[in-house]
Amino acid sequence: MNWILRRATVADADAMTDTLAIGFEGYREFAAYGWQPPDVRAAPELARMRERLDATTTWATIAEAGGLAAGHVGFVPQPGVAGSAHLWQLFVRPRWWGTGLARELLAGAIEAAVEQGYGRMRFFTPRDQARARSFYEREGFIWTGWEGLEEPLGLVLVEYVREPLA
Repeated sequence: MNWILRRATVADADAMTDTLAIGFEGYREFAAYGWQPPDVRAAPELARMRERLDATTTWATIAEAGGLAAGHVGFVPQPGVAGSAHLWQLFVRPRWWGTGLARELLAGAIEAAVEQGYGRMRFFTPRDQARARSFYEREGFIWTGWEGLEEPLGLVLVEYVREPLA
């Protein structure tokens, strides 16, 4: 499939929030019975997405295919850790799973992080999200062993790191 990548802007917040909501819906496959995804389309969450996209410290790219949002990626500086980027989000809509889009988005984020002087990148993903964990491990990220309950999401997250990035 063909897609174009471009810098994400505040105007992309709705599309990115929709992609995030679709991604969270997929967590039902491994979450405990009765788990409900957070309502990321609610006004406060959408406002947070816009604020994050408007921040000068945020780097984000969106992928479009045929006029539709196919996925997105973004990172910010990791608070309190010089030289480390925090992979804020990487979500691809199911239609584009297995097409190489996630790999291309992640590679672009890593390249941009290196260009900005980062030597390390970390992120959190659900512990039971085997598909995502396998993907990141193939891309050179290592599980740190840390895990903890993310209250707003209601899932146990694990931390992954890639160092050095280049």
